[in-house]
Amino acid sequence: MSKMESTFLVIVLFIGFYKAVNIGANDVANSMGTSVGSKTLTVAKAVILAAVLNFLGATLVGSNVTDTIRKGIIDPSAFTFEPTVFMYGAFAAMLGSAIFVSTSTYLKLPVSTTHAVVGGLIGFGLITAGYSCINIDKLIAVVLSWLISPLFGGILAFLLFTCVKRWILDSPTPFESTKKILPYIVFLIFMIISLSIFLKSPNLKFSLIYAVGISISIAFGSGVICYHLLKRYKPGEIDHYVPVERLFGYLQVLSACSVAFAHGANDVANAIGLVAAVFHVAQTGSVVMEVPVPTWLLAMGGIGLAIGICTFGYRVIETVGERITEITPTRGFSAEFSAATTVLICSKLGLPISTSHTIVGSVIGVGFARGINALNLGIIKNIVLSWIVTIPIAALLTIFIYQGIQFTL
Repeated sequence: MSKMESTFLVIVLFIGFYKAVNIGANDVANSMGTSVGSKTLTVAKAVILAAVLNFLGATLVGSNVTDTIRKGIIDPSAFTFEPTVFMYGAFAAMLGSAIFVSTSTYLKLPVSTTHAVVGGLIGFGLITAGYSCINIDKLIAVVLSWLISPLFGGILAFLLFTCVKRWILDSPTPFESTKKILPYIVFLIFMIISLSIFLKSPNLKFSLIYAVGISISIAFGSGVICYHLLKRYKPGEIDHYVPVERLFGYLQVLSACSVAFAHGANDVANAIGLVAAVFHVAQTGSVVMEVPVPTWLLAMGGIGLAIGICTFGYRVIETVGERITEITPTRGFSAEFSAATTVLICSKLGLPISTSHTIVGSVIGVGFARGINALNLGIIKNIVLSWIVTIPIAALLTIFIYQGIQFTL
């Protein structure tokens, strides 16, 4: 390997790490935004929890095999060109998508980091192989997720918070109602968390029947424990709404932690997938659709996610948790649990989904349950616009960067 190639690979590693930092900073709001907005967690506690759980998810159950072309957005037959062209194109896609995510984080806008990667790959494909390499069906599926993700999440969050409001908050005895209903809610939470871990984590290969059986057992045991703990729980406040919100705050944090762990496991590939692909090409001289990911690269991605969360994560957390609508623990739980449930169900049904879009839609849903005036429509408009421009801007940035590389060679 020449000195120039070695230097290029070092730069690729640096850009991959930079990309992981930006993904962590933007996506932390998916898990912790509502917990901070409801004052259940401070920003410091939220980012520390998210950093640790993202790192553990990435290193313990992150996939040790990654798709060279994320989401199949580019036709594999397009990769008949020289391997060095692929390496430079992948580098441009990494940097272009990272710059877009970094800018979005600075502007406090929650965007889909997966869609940014897709945009980078489209730009890479267009500049190297032309329009014919773009898989239109896959691109349409990604675009559909702009509608499906927030709509499903919003509807479920609206219905869930409406039920919580009717059966608990509007009850003559809200705390007693909570004691009766909470064990069933705990059952559902642990059911969704368990299924998410067993079915979505890349390295855990469980059959559907086995995963459902284990999940039901865990959920049932958790519900029984909750029932017995609540029998002994005595609220110290005269206002029974305070302990109700406190109890839902615990559930909200539990849901948020599961989302953070799943994010590390699933989205670390957005940061280091193309890095692994470039290294594979450099070592073998061939372009393949799936490449192995060494443990040290997963760890690097996990560290990058954690650093991004701890440094700039507060910016997007503020938007999701505080600027869309007012969040309380009951509202935050409804949004977080609905988002996690939506992502799990849509993923198993094969529907295109974005976690970032889903959590925003869920927050809008709980806000809408209190009326349209409870929503900050200006912030929502800016967020939606950022979703629409994600793919084209990431693609354009990638094209400009690739052209710059070609000019300097």
